[in-house]
Formats: sequence, C-alpha cells, structure tokens
Amino acid sequence: MKVVRLVKNSDFKSVEHLVKHSGKGMTTMPKTPKEIKERIAWSEKSRNKQTKKPNQDSYLFVLEDNGRIVGLSAIYTSVSLKKPSVFFKKSISQLESKSLNFTKDLDVLSLHLCKQPYSELGTLFLKPAFRGKGRGSLLSFSRFIFMSAHQQRFDPKLFVEIRGFKNAKDESYFWNSFSKTFFNLDFFKADEISYIDNHFIMESIPKYPFIIEHMPKKVQRVIGKPHPNAMPAYSLLRKQNFRPNGLIDVLDGGPCLEAKIKDIPLVKSAKLFPIVIKRNINFDRFGFISNPSIESFAVVKENYAFDKDKKELFISAKVAKALNLKPGSLAQVN
Repeated sequence: MKVVRLVKNSDFKSVEHLVKHSGKGMTTMPKTPKEIKERIAWSEKSRNKQTKKPNQDSYLFVLEDNGRIVGLSAIYTSVSLKKPSVFFKKSISQLESKSLNFTKDLDVLSLHLCKQPYSELGTLFLKPAFRGKGRGSLLSFSRFIFMSAHQQRFDPKLFVEIRGFKNAKDESYFWNSFSKTFFNLDFFKADEISYIDNHFIMESIPKYPFIIEHMPKKVQRVIGKPHPNAMPAYSLLRKQNFRPNGLIDVLDGGPCLEAKIKDIPLVKSAKLFPIVIKRNINFDRFGFISNPSIESFAVVKENYAFDKDKKELFISAKVAKALNLKPGSLAQVN
C-alpha cells in the first residue's frame, strides 16, 4: 500500500538512500547527512511546536510504497518573513510621445519583491523507478490534505515555483543567455544558495526593467515556460485553482503559480467522519482518506464506503492499519 506521512527521525537512513537518486538539479533537496538531519529536525520541530501560527516552519513528507520510502515533498511557511523574496515580474510598460503623437506597449521583466509572507510547496521528488500509478499525485496532493486539516499553521497565500524550461541537453536558455550575465557563479551554485532566501539577488541585478523584445529569441520563447518534466505537476496544480501570477524565477525563468489555500478544491472538500472497519462489503467510492491528527498524519488513496444515515466511513482493516486508525477514530476524506 502507498502511504504519505510526515517524516520521522528514524527515517534518516532511508531518506539518505533516496536523495542519492535525486541528482544535482534538485537544488532544494538535502544532500549531505548533516543537511538531511537538519531537515528532519526542522519538520519535527514544526510538528511539535505549541503555537499553531505559521513561523518559518517546514513540513517534510515521505511516500512509503509497501514500507519502502520512495518519495519526498515539503511545505514551507512564512517565506519572505524576514527578507523579501525576489522574482522577475512580467508586465507591460507604456511609452508615450506627445510631440510625435504615439504610444507603444513594451513587454518587460522587472525585479519584484514579495514582502508579504506566504507558504510555499517544494522539494517534490519521486524515485524514477516508482513514477506512475498515482504515486506522484498522492505525494503532491497529500500536502493540500495536511493543510486542510491544519489551516491555521499556514499563511493564507500559497506559492509554487515551477522548474523552468531546459532543452534535451539540460541547458537553460534563460540562464545561459540572460541571467548568467549578472552572477559570477554557475547555475547550480546560484540556485542552491537561493533556496528559501534569495535576497542576495538584489545585490546582483540592475533595478531597471529589461525589454523582452531585445532578448535573444530563444530566451523570449521560454520566459515563464515550465520544464517538460514539470508539465504533469503544472497541470495538476492548475486543476487545484493555482494560477500564474506573472512572477518569473530569476535564474531559470520558470513560472510561479499562486492560490489562496481556502480556495483549493482539495482543501474545501475536506470532511471528518468516524470510521467503521468492514470486511466483505462493496467499497463503492475511491479517494483520499487520511488520519488528520498532527501526531500521526498519514494519507492513502483507497476504496471506501459511506453510510449516509449514520454519517460513518467504512474502510478496510488494511487501510485502518496504514493510517493508524481504530474503530470510532475520526478520519478525513477529501
């Protein structure tokens, strides 16, 4: 059975083994044993904190497939709380000449500061051999299910930065022919140090707008264009009411999507019911079932049934065991 849950200290060795498959392109992934321990400790601290308000927290989730950890995903809160986050913003600049009696609209990229704290989705990775069969959507959507059960722990606005376009040779036109000009660093080093806090970018890039028409054609074509491998995630997020907000990653030109947490369909649809463990009945529904408690949070996507009169949720013993639920416990369905 496939289960997503919050990471535990005892997962260290399994997570360490998993991240070896992530490659250097996943710059938000912890790489060293020290970084892995820090990320697990950060998640544990966030889960166990007394106050429920967002305050630069991180929640790290693992996907178990038959007891084997094969994926990671995360949520971060209060991004830009201490320092504004830096993006490019695509907009229109209007030129006007009264003496020559004309106006002209120009598409431009300008530096943009996000000063209002927001929560962010990140660190989504699934071991290549385990991609498919609904694992990716379970790993990604489990974060919305966690947020629906604990909305007070998150900022009202949710961002996700989508990886920017690269060609078959893993080359970023946006970086190689534009952004690289402003940094004395290679792409992966710049991307790595911009994780969570990218305010240093303000020190490197001029503050005036850049006219898109003057950029190389291959750069113009990829501004705000997702990486081919990111298109499935992009499509899933669009179906959950995420919309491009005009912000562009400074390094790879990828788009930024935004949604209000309360408007995400998987958050809005959350309902709690006491469970009844059943055998040999027709489980006529299929969807996300979770243990919503902060201590034992876990999600599966399995069959279930519902008694409308008694308002009870019927699940199998296998599902109850995976979610650590006992008869009469409250489960959440989305």
